Amino acid sequence: MKKSFLSFLLLASLSFATQAQVTPQPSPGASFSQTLGITKISVDYSRPGVKGRTIFGGLLKYGEVWRTGANAATKIKVSNDIKVNGQTLKAGEYAVLSFPGQQEWKVVFNTVTTTNQNDYDKSKDVLTVTVKPYKVDFTESFTIDISDVHEDMAKLNIYWEHTGISLQLGVNNEEAIISEVTTRNDEAAGAFQQAAEYMVNKNMDLGTALEYIDKSIMLSETFRNTWIKSVIQKQMGRNTDALKMALKAQSLGANDSVYQFYKEAVEEAIIELRASVPAKN
Repeated sequence: MKKSFLSFLLLASLSFATQAQVTPQPSPGASFSQTLGITKISVDYSRPGVKGRTIFGGLLKYGEVWRTGANAATKIKVSNDIKVNGQTLKAGEYAVLSFPGQQEWKVVFNTVTTTNQNDYDKSKDVLTVTVKPYKVDFTESFTIDISDVHEDMAKLNIYWEHTGISLQLGVNNEEAIISEVTTRNDEAAGAFQQAAEYMVNKNMDLGTALEYIDKSIMLSETFRNTWIKSVIQKQMGRNTDALKMALKAQSLGANDSVYQFYKEAVEEAIIELRASVPAKN
């Protein structure tokens, strides 16, 4: 019985090892990233070899869509908006497809990152640029890199066989910094708002809750945090102030689709607070 059990373990181990075996890929994967200013650019692609073949005009027919690599479409991810040959590419991840030609290439950025030349959908393109190819020293393995890196610009280069193309990348560091600060402010505002709302709902210290909600409003004023402040002020007996904040929440909510879930409560509170606040002569 013991021998049989050990034999089973050995067979199971061999079976698992066979399934987990890794073999060299004909077109190995590669990836890299480069930061321009505070914008991170990442590229993920595969590297086929020439292997004695004629590539452009041979293996790859001129004017036909190509996944710009092998196995799957090349992907590029940018953390902030960038410029590609002067045109805007929004922050996000895209498939990079191309149409090689003798005199010019078209390079397209497509929102379907799993796309391939067989299921390419032109309607999903968000950006198309045209570039002129140039002659390079023989390059056996398909290569993508970034060169001429500056604080706000660089070149994205593609080489294979005797052909190269380059795309000019640019970043607006002022816009990127403002966007980053805004994002972090919104995150911090949300955290202070969440803490204040929790403290109110759990009947905790209203003074601390008011301090937190004021910090949230200072970072990013929304209908939600102004409404929470109104609730806190009402519980503290500060009805005049609470009415002002409820009215502000109502005004800010006019352009926010989420406000509909709070609209009834805000309007009822306004009616109640108006009844409790002495009219001004």
